Amino acid sequence: MSDAANQLLPGADAPELVGSRVFDLLEAVVRDKARLGLADTWTRNYRLGRNQSWLGPAQPGVPQLGANLLHLHRQRTVNMLTDNHPTFNVSRVGPAGDEQVFTALERAAAWWWNEQEQQAVFERSVINGETYGTAVEKVVFDPDLEYGLGEVRTVSVDPFAFGVYPTACLDIQEAEAVLHFAPMSLRQAARRWPEAAGKLKSDADMLAELGDGRREIMLGDGRRQGLFARFGELVRTLSGAGDGDGFGQDATLVCECWVRDYTMTENGPLYPGFIRCVTIAGPGTLVLSDRPNPSINPALVPAEAMASYLYDRFPFALANSLTDPVSLWGASDFEQLAELQLEINKCLSQLTYHKDRCARPKIINPRDSGVANAAFTNRQGIVNPTSMAAAQGIRYLEFANNTRDIESVLGIYRELFSQLSGIGELERAAAPDHPVVAYKAIAALIEQAATLLRGKIRNYSRLVRERGRMFLSHMQNWYTEERWISFAESGAVSVAPVYGRNCRVPARLTVVSGSTMPVSRVQQREEALALYEMGAIDRQDLLEKLDWNSRAAVLARMEPESEEPGGALPLLDLPTGGDNPPRTSLAGKEGGGGTLDAQSGG
Repeated sequence: MSDAANQLLPGADAPELVGSRVFDLLEAVVRDKARLGLADTWTRNYRLGRNQSWLGPAQPGVPQLGANLLHLHRQRTVNMLTDNHPTFNVSRVGPAGDEQVFTALERAAAWWWNEQEQQAVFERSVINGETYGTAVEKVVFDPDLEYGLGEVRTVSVDPFAFGVYPTACLDIQEAEAVLHFAPMSLRQAARRWPEAAGKLKSDADMLAELGDGRREIMLGDGRRQGLFARFGELVRTLSGAGDGDGFGQDATLVCECWVRDYTMTENGPLYPGFIRCVTIAGPGTLVLSDRPNPSINPALVPAEAMASYLYDRFPFALANSLTDPVSLWGASDFEQLAELQLEINKCLSQLTYHKDRCARPKIINPRDSGVANAAFTNRQGIVNPTSMAAAQGIRYLEFANNTRDIESVLGIYRELFSQLSGIGELERAAAPDHPVVAYKAIAALIEQAATLLRGKIRNYSRLVRERGRMFLSHMQNWYTEERWISFAESGAVSVAPVYGRNCRVPARLTVVSGSTMPVSRVQQREEALALYEMGAIDRQDLLEKLDWNSRAAVLARMEPESEEPGGALPLLDLPTGGDNPPRTSLAGKEGGGGTLDAQSGG
């Protein structure tokens, strides 16, 4: 038996100590984020993305405009990075398994990606990455999906609700612990953990036990240094409400801590892959669950469990928009473009202010003109000055017209924004005076855009690759019943059963770099027509590249003898996938199915 003092968490036989220690880790994670200013930076980026660059109430007569180029840049980047479904490849690792198994892995990954709407989840992750600089995903097996049959689910984790320990760690898989935390309603928590339903307390009720108001504790007066005072400060930080009531009267903070525990028994490791998952509520006074690696089916023998990708890995994946060599959290384009965006908004507001002044200029009315101020209105009428000299004194107030200077500065800021964001060439290509219409030129622009986004493509491709590998690991562990999947074969839809036990072989899944980027459809069609005329491809390949409707019916009419009765329906091309072997050589006998999604309650 290994020494428990060398482990990050105490033993499961002391739940009070376990909960307190998990809360200590959570507090360290939140305080480190506050020290780095991540919460303030991320909140500012979110506000700028929503075109809320002006703080405070608007003053009468002072316009506060904004042309949100940050939103345009982010949406354009997200659309380019998620334009197509990824293309997976699976290769053999070791002698186990035949080609049919690896083909089934590819088809299963492609079917799952389409059936479970993974492209939409990927888009949300990329939006998080482009806004905050960090995209985090968690892949779990949810036994409640598909009418109780269970299915693998991808959770796009909010960076605000995620952390690693030690806080200076640069790789999730190298961390000692990974934490996922968020408020959860008491009703939902009671349904998920019925054995703890009577012990659950709301966040506000827990703080009220001290006899002080919640706001006083959350503000922290320096004299309360106990557990509840620390919890109040932590809730204030997470809720981001300086004067609000945090999570409310009917919610509690739930933290899921995935930790490496190297405790050994006579039969091997106590936790499969040395992974342990502890879930606490509130300030750690209540441990909701403490279980071995939930990604591993406890019914598997050690040899089969070790073939799973998640045997010794946390089910989390992280990708940065811009890589920061000294920080796990990376950086986003907003940090480089925010100041220019603010200056552009100021220029637009100044131009609007000058426009309003020109539309409503003041009138100089001499005191001896003999005309009352009330006579000057927008309605038709006659005014009678006392003399010709007095009439010449009535005029509009002239003011300095420097709008041309403002327009020149605005053009400089706009050009700098285009250059820094990397969209200058694309904008010039779309200009109405020099439009790009040749398919070769369009393809060259797409390649140039891919070159500018090479770092992002590399990072997000890794995120997709990790998601695919984690899916196959869950499939190998939890697809205990027969599942039927559909796939494209010879331009038609085919179906086949998939068994998790038949796919428990080491394999390596990769993603074709840039496969999610847009492609020139015009170029593909022109090339397909040229290759067909040369005899390099047949009619089926040509119709697929042309994306022709009812391809199977057209081919059947042209070659009726080659078509069997009741031919299959056509289907668009689908991506494929695979898996990867684990890193450790020891396996445990205990495990669990399912996991907590503290953020969205899944």
